[in-house]
Amino acid sequence: MKNKLTKNLFLLTTIIALSLLQTVSFAETTKTECPSSAKNASYTGPYLGVENNLSVADFTLDLTCADLFITSKYPKKFVSILGSSRIGEQNQSGNAEVDAANDLIYQQIYNLAYNWTKAHASTYPIMTGAGPGLMEAGSRGATKAGGPSIGYTTYYGPSRNNGGDASKAFWQYRPAKGKPQTIISDGLIFSSIAIRESVMIMHSAAMIIGPGGTGTEWEIAQTIEQIKSGQLNRIPIYIVGDKQLHWQSLYNRLDNMILRGTIKRHEVEALFIHVDNPEDVFKLLTKALKLG
Repeated sequence: MKNKLTKNLFLLTTIIALSLLQTVSFAETTKTECPSSAKNASYTGPYLGVENNLSVADFTLDLTCADLFITSKYPKKFVSILGSSRIGEQNQSGNAEVDAANDLIYQQIYNLAYNWTKAHASTYPIMTGAGPGLMEAGSRGATKAGGPSIGYTTYYGPSRNNGGDASKAFWQYRPAKGKPQTIISDGLIFSSIAIRESVMIMHSAAMIIGPGGTGTEWEIAQTIEQIKSGQLNRIPIYIVGDKQLHWQSLYNRLDNMILRGTIKRHEVEALFIHVDNPEDVFKLLTKALKLG
């Protein structure tokens, strides 16, 4: 009986020891599998060129490290601000009406991000695509208010042109006078643009979408379709900016789809709210997320 008890205790001790070793090994593996070569990024996926070059393992690494980031640091997710990389602080297209509208929406998104961060960043921080334009407006507003300012990006422009230089992946604000300013406090640099886009949507507790180009409309279409088809839980979505100046082409396209019977108006337009002035989103979203 004594020998049997001793044997069982030995086996139990061995199992516990092995479990502890596995836990430590997993933690170490997780740590080494999600490295970062950028000081203000929690994960830097390696630059591997065009999407066609990536393997299943590369996609998996992006997903695994993104999941570790959100669960360990920001489990309630983010209020994401999406929009054009080409609508800046001072626009010079040559069209006075368009430039005035673009200047205005940049400032309005900056103000929204600032006010939201002051009031609610401890619960739902601002996240952007870490780029220029309207993303810069959101990142700057959050940073000016004391942050955090989260960025999810991949290798665009300067970082790609420099052979995948991760230190250039997060956009910096470039004032007319003075040195470039860091406006992203933390975030992720993905190897895959497709994974980056999907994770930005999945990690959003709410989305504020300013006008943009094909990239922004990709994000709109992906989000709306996933919710419409029951592939994603519904979240508050606000499309912001003057409807006629910034969004008429989108609504024309939706009307054409409705006319041809490829979508139903209620199943799409019920999934978002259009707000002309982005600053008005503050009260709407505070109520929607039950923040009082």
